[in-house]
Order: sequence, then C-alpha cells, then structure tokens
Amino acid sequence: MEEKDQNYEFMTETIKKPPVNKRKLFKKIVTTIFLGILFGLCACAAFAFAFPHIQAYLYPPDETKPVSLPVDESVQEEEPVEPFVMPENDSSAEAPDNDKAQGPEDGEKKPEDEAASTPAPDNPEKSDEAEKEVVVNNIVETIEKDLELDDYRSLLRKISAIADATKKSLVTVSAVSSNTDWFNNSYENNNSTTGIIIADNGRELLMISPSDILHKARNVRVTFCDGMTYPARVKDADANTDLCIVSIDLEHIEEKTMEQIEMAQFGGIATSAVGVPVVAVGAPYGAPGSVGTGQITSNSVVIDKSDSSVRIISTDIYASVDGSGVLVNYNGRIVGIICHEDMSGNMPNLLRAYAVSDISDSIEKISNGQQLATLGIIGTDVTPEANADRNVPFGAYVKEVVADSPAMNVGIRNGDVIVKLGTTEISSFADYRQAMLGYQPQDVVTVTLERPGRDEYAEMTYEVTLEELK
Repeated sequence: MEEKDQNYEFMTETIKKPPVNKRKLFKKIVTTIFLGILFGLCACAAFAFAFPHIQAYLYPPDETKPVSLPVDESVQEEEPVEPFVMPENDSSAEAPDNDKAQGPEDGEKKPEDEAASTPAPDNPEKSDEAEKEVVVNNIVETIEKDLELDDYRSLLRKISAIADATKKSLVTVSAVSSNTDWFNNSYENNNSTTGIIIADNGRELLMISPSDILHKARNVRVTFCDGMTYPARVKDADANTDLCIVSIDLEHIEEKTMEQIEMAQFGGIATSAVGVPVVAVGAPYGAPGSVGTGQITSNSVVIDKSDSSVRIISTDIYASVDGSGVLVNYNGRIVGIICHEDMSGNMPNLLRAYAVSDISDSIEKISNGQQLATLGIIGTDVTPEANADRNVPFGAYVKEVVADSPAMNVGIRNGDVIVKLGTTEISSFADYRQAMLGYQPQDVVTVTLERPGRDEYAEMTYEVTLEELK
C-alpha cells in the first residue's frame, strides 16, 4: 500500500509559447487589409454593374405615355354659292335693233376721239396692270335631275364605307362568368359587348367598354377586327356612366393585328346637331357587326350625375334594348357611345348615346390610372334670370345632396351655391366639374359656398375630405 501511494515522476514538461514574430504578424495584417480592400472594390464594381440590370428586372421603368382623348369640335360647312349679279354695263344684255342702228349722233364723241382726248396716265405700269384685270362673273345654272336607283346604291356604299372604317376602331369584349342553377350545377355565361380602341400608352392598348357584363367576369377576352382574340383585364371605371377601361399588354398583341386596327376619332356636340345623319356601328341590333342608319332627333336632354352631368343624344334608329356600339357622323367621327338611359320610358328601342364631349375628360382621367373623386352633389347652372330677379350668385347650384356623401357629412344643403373649390373660382356647374377632375380621393378641399338666408346669401366654408366615386 505504501508503494502505491508513492509518486514516480520520470519527466517534467513545461510548454512555452514561441516568441512573436512581429514582421510576419505585420505582413499578415497588411495582407488581410489589402485583400479586404480588393474584395470590397470587386464587390462595389459588381454591384454597380449588376444593380441597374437587377433594378430594371425587378422594377421595370414606367414607360407609360399619358393618354388624351382629343374631341374635334370643328364642323365642316359647305361654301355658299355666290349669287349671279348682272353687270351694270353689259352690251349683251340688250341686243341692238338692226333697223334702228345708227352712227354716233352729232356732238357725240367717237371712240377714237375719246381715246385722243383721254390724258395719258402718269404711271404706265399701273395702266398695264389695269388692262390685265379681268372681271369674272360666276353663272350658276340649276339643273333638275331625277334620282336613279344607282344614286341610292352609291349613297349606301358610302355609308357602308364609313361603317367599315369605324369597325377598325371597335372590338368585341366577351366576359365569361360562372354561376349555379337551382340544382346546384355550375355553368358558364358568355356575354359580349362593344368596346372602342382609344389609346396606346406605350405598355398597353386601352379600350372603353360598358362594364355591366364585366363586374363578375372570370375571364375577359377581346376580339379585334381581324378576328384575333386576346385575354384582357378590366381596370378602373366611371360609375356615373358605367363605362370602364379594358387593357391588353402590347407584348401580347401580334404585329399583324396592330397593323389592322386604328385609334378612334371623336367629334364633339357641335358636330351632332339635330337632323344630322348618323350611323350606328358595333352591335346596335345585338349582333356584332350590325349597322343602323338614321338621324339625330334630340341632343338637349341632360342627365344629372354625381358631381357631373352628361348630355344624351337621341336618334330615330330602332334597335335592340341590349345593343351596344357607337354613333358616327358622316365625317367618320364618333359622337356618341350607345347607352341605355331611358328618359321617357315609352320608347325603349330608340337608340340613345352619351355625348362623347361630355364624358371625354373622365374617361381620359381613368385611362391614366387615376381614380375619380366625389363630393356628392347633383347640381346645375345659375341662370341669368335667377341672378337678376332673385340675386342668386353665379356658381354651381346644389339641386340635391347624395346620401352618405362627403357633402352630406359636413352639412352642405340643397339650395347652396358653390362659388369656390380650394382656390378655384366657380361661376358655373361646368367650372365645378372641371375643378373636381383635378382632385383625387382622400384630398382635403376647402368648399366655399353661398347659403340663402332670410334677406341675403351668407358665405360659408367647409373642409371636406373627398371620397372615391363608386
């Protein structure tokens, strides 16, 4: 036991750290710093080279061009025919009687004497110019001609040519929606309407279309005049007119289709006077490609909308109650988009259309991806008679306040007259409409109005947060 408790040490070892080689340590530090700087420079160069490409891939530049809808208000008028005026000294007016023809009377100067007695002109150049002047009298002869059957055929061919040219600017918009019947069986509805090609913004081809069949559509497809069909999507809409924007990416449209189509050309209300002949193109009778002819019977009816109003063009064209398309004048300009606003209720089949000039601004705004803002009033102009007789100030007269609208929430009432929106003076309802187009939903605007009192109008102001038009 004593032997086991004894310690036997054969070797004693002590570990010592080697001395620091300062030169090697310094070289390692310098090398590490150099490699770090080199790596950083390479990383910066690679990032600077690759970042624009990565950014372009993840966030492609917005090459969208602003959309504008020019409306041509010019009217082509025929030049009036100048009436024929009998010249004062026309020797051919009365033929002389040969029996009574006599020479010059005594005392009358002969032409040779007149030429001799006439003093020479001071400026011979003026004399030469006077001799060169020729008086031309336009003689118009009216020839009565009976119209033949060929004349009627020629007229119909020209009307057909107008329709064919317009069809290049139209498309058929089809909506596929799913539904369930009473027996819980699923089925699909395929409805179609007429769209109008309005712009190419650099990324998309934009079209106007009625949105009534597109609200619950599962798929939207557009067929062009060449028969080619492409998938499309529905963008923003104008709730007042139930028109929406349908778009297709340009990269998905074949070049041959782009060569066939044309952008729509619009005409204003000045080109759609009562009695002007028009052509209904699109699907006025419910079938795509149908054409109707007639004339404008009224353009004075104005339909009140929220913060807006639109003129209705009525025609004598008897068409389908489900028809769609456009009205085109004989200059090839689209003056109206077929709608189903029923003013009287007793003539549902007579074709009506929204005047393009009244809706072009709102369509242009939603085409550029901007939402329509609403204050929530239905208004009209203050007439000069109301201003003179009742001292009603000029501005946008509030006929009605829309329920649950921003105007109702702040206390704007019927009978108020809006005279300023923000810093914009309002002297008519047209001024009010134009000013509202400059605002976006959630904008806070100061509304200045005149409110009728017991003896006179009192000025009031409200801070209103606008909402999206729905």
